[in-house]
Amino acid sequence: MVDEAVVKEKLGQGCLRINMVIEIVGAPKEHVEDTLRLVLKKLREEKGVDVLGGKVHEPKPQGPFFSTFAELEVLVKDFATLINVCFNYMPSSIEIVEPAQFRLSPLNISDLFNDLLGRLHEIDMRLKNTNAANILLDKNLNNLLKNAVLIILGSGSKTLGELSVKVGIAEQQLEPFLAKFADEKVVRKDGHHYTALVRM
Repeated sequence: MVDEAVVKEKLGQGCLRINMVIEIVGAPKEHVEDTLRLVLKKLREEKGVDVLGGKVHEPKPQGPFFSTFAELEVLVKDFATLINVCFNYMPSSIEIVEPAQFRLSPLNISDLFNDLLGRLHEIDMRLKNTNAANILLDKNLNNLLKNAVLIILGSGSKTLGELSVKVGIAEQQLEPFLAKFADEKVVRKDGHHYTALVRM
């Protein structure tokens, strides 16, 4: 806990007093509790952040998952720090308690929005990199599956059920791939059987 006199002094220096809620959803219950503990530990160690107090609620079942949350009173150095907290910890809600009013210069506002834009561009770049990696992974997995199907069909025609068992993919998930391979003239479907048109 931070002494109230210290809080008042920091508020006078431009700090913000915030109420926030941080929620964790997942399974099992112990994992949710451990994750919230870890998040709160990291928040307490965050530069420019003082956790003044709060309450952690017991996890409650939500379908197959558990949900828990912490209601926190926090002191943050400035708006830039608050933006970082919002991006890093994704609180469910925030409420600025003090100060009641703000006086921000155009330079302060510009800095604030530039910090926000910097974080958004960083997230956008990560998403683009992840998307590119997923496209490459999807292409490679598609080729692996195609090769596996062709190797299995190398010993003769097989039904969807037989291919499903050997490849280890459920029939309803495998069938669209087989249809695609047929369009690519890699396999041919004759009745209920698939035959390889390309030899491995």
